[in-house]
Amino acid sequence: MNLKKRFNLATNRSPTFHNIAKQLTELGWTNIHTNLLSQFDERNFEYNPEAAQWLEYKHLLNLLATQYNLKIQPDTFHINDDNWRTIVNRLPKDKTWILKPSTLNNGEHILIFQSATDVERHYAQNNRMGGEHVLQEYITNPHLVKGPQEGHKYSIRMFVVLTNYAGAYLYPEGYFNIALKPYQPNNFDNLAAHLTNEHLKHDVHNVIQIPTSQYKIFKPLYPKIKTIATTLTSALENKFASGFIADNKKQIAIFGFDFMADQAENVWLLEANHAPCFPIDPEHPLQQKLYNAFWKSVVTRFVEPIANNQKPISKTPFEKLL
Repeated sequence: MNLKKRFNLATNRSPTFHNIAKQLTELGWTNIHTNLLSQFDERNFEYNPEAAQWLEYKHLLNLLATQYNLKIQPDTFHINDDNWRTIVNRLPKDKTWILKPSTLNNGEHILIFQSATDVERHYAQNNRMGGEHVLQEYITNPHLVKGPQEGHKYSIRMFVVLTNYAGAYLYPEGYFNIALKPYQPNNFDNLAAHLTNEHLKHDVHNVIQIPTSQYKIFKPLYPKIKTIATTLTSALENKFASGFIADNKKQIAIFGFDFMADQAENVWLLEANHAPCFPIDPEHPLQQKLYNAFWKSVVTRFVEPIANNQKPISKTPFEKLL
């Protein structure tokens, strides 16, 4: 029996497991539903949790960028129930701010304020959401798409793979999250025109997703995206060297990095999401144009070499960051 054809991934637990299991099954591997004798299993995704949270939690990401003097985000402050008065007193009075809960995704509880006074008024309330947040300068002059969605705001989702044995990697293609509503500067009554999260309400789509390959603007933006991803993962390695050293088992983590460009084509990192919610529907519009190739590359670059106890295969689209 060929042990190199055995894996163990619970496909109902994670979209990542589902997609990788699909690729492995098509290659002739068998999901044996036990770690015994498997060459690749869920333990290979148990990447250093302390290192991972410094990317995933927005206030820790901001702290990491601040500690290493990385100018990769708009002006951002870690704000909470204890320090909000101090933070508000430091804010320029004439800027717009976006408030995001540190540990939530999918646009939950995001608020936009048109002045520091509005931020102060919000925090003076008793019925607001507490806990750790980041308060970030809102990009009021975003680059807007051309073509069918002319005048709509967008963000760019890219994929970064961290390993504890061979550094970090960037997949060179991603997708544009394009708001369904046209951008409306200074009109924040409808946040759907300003936020490019996939969902603002449960199961209600807020964006259209288009592969980066379909937009000419992506070509000049990509080197800037790669530079940001490189400097950030390098800072993480400096802070948590243990996250990049294999102990007894080789491990990986897949992150979705979200970026936004302004009218001058400056690129800013918005946030990073650990194990983002990948689609599993074979009819999803990005499957044929992005994800099929992405998952094949993940398997070729990482899964098969781990299973075979080899170094990562170099001949895939992934670009090494560090």
